[in-house]
Amino acid sequence: MAIPTVLRRSYLKLRNNVLCLGNVNTSYGSGLFSRCYSDNNDIINNAEFTNSTILIENGFNVHELPVVVRKIKDLAEVSEGAQTQVLPPSAPDSLDYHLIKAEFKLCTDLRDVFSLLSKCTKITPNIALGAMERIYDLEKIPTQTPGIGMDSSPDAPRTIHINLAKGAILDKLLKVVTKTEDTQTILNILNSNSTFMEPYKHKFCDELLLRAIDNQLSIEQLCDFIMFLMENKTDSKYSDTIDKLWVGFVDKENNFNEHNIALIFKVLPGFKVSKKTILSLLEQKLAELWYNVKVPDMQHILNTFIQEKYSSMQTFDVIGRWFYANLHALDEDTLLDIVTKFTRLNYTDDVVEKAVAKYMTLKGAKIQSQILTVGILNYCMQFQIRNESILEACSEYFIKNGNTVPTSFLKSFIYPFGYLSYRPTNHEEFWKLAQEILNEKFDSMSPDDISSIVLSSIYSGVYPLQLARRLFSAEYLVKINNPETLRKLHLIDTALAIECTGYAGPFLPKDKWSKSMSLDGRVRNIIEKIKDSLLKASGANKMSTAVLIPFLYADETYMVDVLLHPADVETENFNWKLKSEKNENTAILIHLPDHFCSGNETLIGPQMLRKKHLKLLGIKVASVKYSVLSKCYISRNKSEMESYLIDCIRNAEHCN
Repeated sequence: MAIPTVLRRSYLKLRNNVLCLGNVNTSYGSGLFSRCYSDNNDIINNAEFTNSTILIENGFNVHELPVVVRKIKDLAEVSEGAQTQVLPPSAPDSLDYHLIKAEFKLCTDLRDVFSLLSKCTKITPNIALGAMERIYDLEKIPTQTPGIGMDSSPDAPRTIHINLAKGAILDKLLKVVTKTEDTQTILNILNSNSTFMEPYKHKFCDELLLRAIDNQLSIEQLCDFIMFLMENKTDSKYSDTIDKLWVGFVDKENNFNEHNIALIFKVLPGFKVSKKTILSLLEQKLAELWYNVKVPDMQHILNTFIQEKYSSMQTFDVIGRWFYANLHALDEDTLLDIVTKFTRLNYTDDVVEKAVAKYMTLKGAKIQSQILTVGILNYCMQFQIRNESILEACSEYFIKNGNTVPTSFLKSFIYPFGYLSYRPTNHEEFWKLAQEILNEKFDSMSPDDISSIVLSSIYSGVYPLQLARRLFSAEYLVKINNPETLRKLHLIDTALAIECTGYAGPFLPKDKWSKSMSLDGRVRNIIEKIKDSLLKASGANKMSTAVLIPFLYADETYMVDVLLHPADVETENFNWKLKSEKNENTAILIHLPDHFCSGNETLIGPQMLRKKHLKLLGIKVASVKYSVLSKCYISRNKSEMESYLIDCIRNAEHCN
């Protein structure tokens, strides 16, 4: 009766090597357990190894990861003190492969190949490869080998012997290549385009897998191997192998450095079930090595983060510090690439913002790339960053180069200033140039871009009446079929009618059939939760919620979250234009976090416009922060909430 299969890897490697990981300062495992299994398919398909899994405990999480284990049939092979043998890399073949290949090309038939092999004192992997490839080439041209392939000829018996010898020799040559200690040779075979070697690549793959679990591959070789597997992942044999290679990185943890960490990040997308384990290890190592990581390597790491839709505040904080420390080494293209990657990752912090501001302060006037300036302004828009150093440098760049800015970039250059409520030092010059350029390029710009820029200028208190006349001409309006563009035009028309005495409008008809409007869900919910506190803070006034100002364009801009008004006045019949009611009513606007620029103090342009118009209509405006209300509600601090609301109402901004 055969001795049962023993999983040598799980018993020996796990016991003597892996368990000692508890003493290593790793971030992914505080405990490790094995659960091994095998099935008949494994035993039939491969005589050397089978599949197994182990459980790794990471804090409160447990991951079950695949491993490959060697099989033995004699328990005596397992010794108490056995250790995994790490073979030192052998010296490369003394003869260059190309020279060997050239020598074998002189062989005109199989007998010449066999004769040349018999003269070798030692058949090295490169010699074996050269011989195998030449045999393959000769078989494709059998007529060049006299007597071979012609069974009817007198030489047929000798041909049979030669073919038998060829099969035996090929088998031996293959073993020479497979068992070579030079792992790089096998990797080179996998990465070669030789059709002759294609049928043998699965066998070479198994050999590399065994070497990986025996800790015989360097990190660079592991990454090279995984890249091959990823490029050929349509073959299930290769795609299934990737997840089993995590043990190679665990074994080589101490060999991670600033030169190879980007390579490991590059192959990270190839992992599936073991991805979290590799990622946890990479996060720890990046936190240790970040200061010495080169710029191109960090770009590759950021590419992986984007590809994986990765998000980790701790890791991004490390990259932010790297960005600031390496600012001096970045040219314009590289800075644009990194800022764009931060934007795509939806991440910024004070350090990243300071780095961009520092760059713009030092080099803003010398920047040559319009795309870089656009990229930085897009970054500011994405995170609503109202940084004086950044925006001032961008405004100076626009004044200097505005006439050469492509039409498609104009919105990106101009719109952020109004939206972020920033008034540059050269405010008048900036907006004068913007209007001149828009009038000049009006016909070549999209209606949405023009309406956005005009709206931004109104946020900034600039009224481009000439542009407005062109926008609201009958010939131009018939071209508008985008609902969002039409909304912007309505806002422009309404804003100019309210703010600008020299405006002949409004020109657009009121939207009487607009859909019903409601408050933002967050605002509506917080009002419901704090209604008692609002009533107490409002005193004798009546409180109405979600009041849409009549006679104006139906838009959230003219929606009042909470309106405090005399108890005998019904909001449905309220006359907003009566002089006697000036400052008698108070609009409470609950501002969400995204209503503010970075710093949570300055409101963005649309919210500033909202306040301005309410005051022009004779209503006092009390601005209330949603974040403060939410904090008081969660902490159940009702007295603090009421005190905050009373202060906001008492300090409400009066209309002039």
